[in-house]
Amino acid sequence: MQGASRRRHRAAALRPALPLTQLLVLALLLLSALLACLSDRSQVLISVSNLVCLGVVAVCLSAYCLAKGGANSLFDSLLPFVLGAASLIGACYWSMVAMVSGHEGLGWQLGVLHQWIGLACVLLVILVVFAFGRQMLRLNRTNVISGLSESVVNGLVCICVSGWAFLPSLTAYLASGLAAGLGGWRGRVCLAVLVLFLALVAGLCMASWDWWSRGEIGQGRLSQTWLAVSLLPVMIAGALVAVALYCLQAVL
Repeated sequence: MQGASRRRHRAAALRPALPLTQLLVLALLLLSALLACLSDRSQVLISVSNLVCLGVVAVCLSAYCLAKGGANSLFDSLLPFVLGAASLIGACYWSMVAMVSGHEGLGWQLGVLHQWIGLACVLLVILVVFAFGRQMLRLNRTNVISGLSESVVNGLVCICVSGWAFLPSLTAYLASGLAAGLGGWRGRVCLAVLVLFLALVAGLCMASWDWWSRGEIGQGRLSQTWLAVSLLPVMIAGALVAVALYCLQAVL
């Protein structure tokens, strides 16, 4: 009982670190996105901001997997990292090809987005198959559902974080739409997408705060768990970036 009380006290002390970490990561991502809006004619800035986003994504992926290093087995921490690395490579490879070949426009970025979405779907299938197979191969099949859900969530988070690589392209798309004014339907659609995106990101972050406050954080070490919980909503919001950009280019 005393140990549980001490753990809750430590968790409450670490709670302010969650929003601070999330704000820091989001500020870095926003800074890189603003580079894409500095000049409409400088397509190179889009590539530079993409590189900055890729750096932030790589740091988040590595930090999350290291924070999950106290998981029950090597599988729980290694497989998400491998899938996340594959997703990141898929997101940055064609961006590098576009930059080297001198084609840094939004058209190329939309092509990269379509290829990344296909890769992400393949990685999700691999994740589910491996996670389910791992649970079936266990000799002691206790807590199968919780173990399966934890493996899937960890893998999903690591796959989705690479979606932030398309934030500069999304920012440029929104800027061009909002520049036309809110009198037309194009500007209104862009504004609606922007508001919905910000609301969903804020909702994910607040959900992580509530999750931490209620103590539903597993049995891992708090010194590592707080970092994983703080990064989880920001990383999974990468999928929202990809979905928003895909919907905008499909509608507009």
